[in-house]
Amino acid sequence: MDGTQVWHVRDGELASKRPESWVYVWRLPDAADPRASILYVGTTGMPPALRTWLHLHAKDKELARIRKRFPKIDTEAADVYAFPVPPGMERVQVKHALVHALADAGLLAPEYVGPPLEGTVRVGEAVASYVAQVVAELT
Repeated sequence: MDGTQVWHVRDGELASKRPESWVYVWRLPDAADPRASILYVGTTGMPPALRTWLHLHAKDKELARIRKRFPKIDTEAADVYAFPVPPGMERVQVKHALVHALADAGLLAPEYVGPPLEGTVRVGEAVASYVAQVVAELT
């Protein structure tokens, strides 16, 4: 059947060939300024669809960050873009660099509720190149 996925559990752990790390971006498609529409940037080691669901429905308010920080999510549309983080790159470093790159490009929404812009960004060539690719996909 088309679209069937099989997830294998071995020794009590999920064993699969899916990427272990993701960076994801919440965008408001109906933003007043279509360019400045990024609401949130996050990273995860779980499937992005699950992480998105948890942002909206988890009882723990830290897991349900979007609903906690942006209650208008109940009435405003959002699109979530997920990108696999290449092996060997640290998710936190990628997220930090991506937030700075999106801010520099003027893509953060006035309602942005993601990680704050802190410090300066010094990343290696591989991370900088990857972040540039993600920004290009979002513009």
